[in-house]
Amino acid sequence: MPVTVHVVDDLAQSEALDKVFEDFALLDRTFSPFIAGSEVSRINRAELRPEDSGQLVKQAIDLCRMYELATEGYFSPWIAGRFDPSGLIKGWAIDRACSILDAHGYRDFFVDAGGDVQTRGRNAEGGPWRVGVRHPVERDKFACVVLVSGLAVATSGTYEKGEHIVDPHTAKPADALLSFTVVGPDILQADVYATAGVAMGISGLEFVSRAAGYEAFAIDKQLRASYTAGFDALREPLATIPEEDERGRVGEAGDGQHGARDETSDHERPPAHGMGESRG
Repeated sequence: MPVTVHVVDDLAQSEALDKVFEDFALLDRTFSPFIAGSEVSRINRAELRPEDSGQLVKQAIDLCRMYELATEGYFSPWIAGRFDPSGLIKGWAIDRACSILDAHGYRDFFVDAGGDVQTRGRNAEGGPWRVGVRHPVERDKFACVVLVSGLAVATSGTYEKGEHIVDPHTAKPADALLSFTVVGPDILQADVYATAGVAMGISGLEFVSRAAGYEAFAIDKQLRASYTAGFDALREPLATIPEEDERGRVGEAGDGQHGARDETSDHERPPAHGMGESRG
């Protein structure tokens, strides 16, 4: 998973970034289902009981249980008898990274892991961070761009893995939406809500609208965009696309956006000054 960290501070030290990437590596070793020796893999091979796992896994299980209740069961790490907390771990990893940077006294930065982003403060020009929501079909375009400061942006959908999100209530792949994006103050909650939103389908918008400070943007299989009442206030205005067209078809909206800079990051490239690093 590609990870990008950018700190807007000419005096920033590499020590903080090293700690951030070390923590990402720790979580990957612990939770990756693709690493045979990870605790998640061992649990799924019945070599390790969840109650005998390490402290990180126990914390993750507690968080998963909390969000399973909060999402009315639409978010669950247990599908078909297998333990897969990946819908929570990425947001948790970003949140932990931000805590490290906070502890070092940095106030203006972003952390991007696999396209999900938590921002703090302002960018190098003193404005809000521009975060693009990738178009689910045209990979080199954005469906829209949001302007955020101190907010997180998380998207779940079919971008990379196809219909991989399962509705825990039916045990079948959730296929009503191509993508579901959540914007709000906390990346962990936004990440979980984005996963749950795909499982819920279009009703996920109403669910997110009930959470104070959170907005959502969904794209269905017909490339129709729907969103919560407050999402427009976050969106960068489009100068070349009439509002009614932009609302109606995301394909047209994507043509009016700034193109994606690369295939591993949905945000603007970091400014030239300050300190930034990408790994993965």
